[in-house]
Amino acid sequence: MSERRVLHFHHRWLPASEPFVWDLVRHLPGRSIVVSDEEPENQDRFPVDRLTALGPRLSRVPDRWRQKTATALLAALCVRHRIGVVHAHHGYELVRVAGAARRLRLPLVVSLHGHDVFGWVDERPNAYGSILQEAAAVIVPSQFLVPRAIELGAPPGRVHVIGSGIDSAYFSPAPFVREPEAAFVGRFVEKKGLDVLAAAWPTVVAKVPTARLRVLGYGPLEHVARAVADSVQIAPDRGQVRAALRAARVVVSPSRTAPGDVAETLLMVNLEAQACGRAVVTTDHGGIPEYVSDGETALVVPEADVDALAAALVRVLTDDGLARRLGEAGPVRVADQDAAKVARRVAALYDSVGR
Repeated sequence: MSERRVLHFHHRWLPASEPFVWDLVRHLPGRSIVVSDEEPENQDRFPVDRLTALGPRLSRVPDRWRQKTATALLAALCVRHRIGVVHAHHGYELVRVAGAARRLRLPLVVSLHGHDVFGWVDERPNAYGSILQEAAAVIVPSQFLVPRAIELGAPPGRVHVIGSGIDSAYFSPAPFVREPEAAFVGRFVEKKGLDVLAAAWPTVVAKVPTARLRVLGYGPLEHVARAVADSVQIAPDRGQVRAALRAARVVVSPSRTAPGDVAETLLMVNLEAQACGRAVVTTDHGGIPEYVSDGETALVVPEADVDALAAALVRVLTDDGLARRLGEAGPVRVADQDAAKVARRVAALYDSVGR
């Protein structure tokens, strides 16, 4: 595997919801560097050896000169560290890094995830302009997102589907859980379908009186979580998420289409749940079906269907054989999404576009 030097650019290193970016960077070979546009956060959770923050320097620069200054700073970093590839880890960052890549004739790789090609673009119709056409490679997490990337200007031959990786040594199989506990992990926003789960849960409890629901996340719909869940953890860290997944009999992810954020393009918690050997109840929505196997590792129901969601949860909470079978198949299903394997695929892509 190549040890090509890469400049990884992220607007804010690193939100707690994006451990997959850290997992990728730390599994790549070579002496790469990380640049954060804003003041870094969560450095204790996501440590990297070489981290530079542009924010403190740019804050002293007048607005009209800020982009030119950022380009100059990024170009200087690329030269100093002998960078061979520039990787923007969201579409939001393209404008910031494209100038430096263009100036030094470095291949530009961009990862698109979801909001950066849906809600964010809806608010800024010309956000990308022709920049995606300059990208040497565009990484998307699922086939679901390929048409949208092309629609926004990415050349079809440069769009590559590489799903985000999980640390399968950390999210590892746990013993079967007999207790009827379900876990929801995600932001408390409309797209995650927490309101659908809240509507379905009384039916579940009516048929499984000992059923318990643990909810982990944060967001504006916290009141919905507190109204329905037996336990609520706000802004959980990675260890709390793993503990909740391993303690649950089933992990429920009732995502659905929503304004602005629109759609899931992969859904990491489903991968982590399967890696932990947990049955999943989820929805036929966005890129989700590409990363679960209906009837083998998960029960997949129509999005926003309260009755179907309740029925699937009742099945898994009451049928030991089904819950055990779905859970045992999970680690095999997501084996190719191990972070080290994903890093090797991304490194090979760097080699194919690098100089």
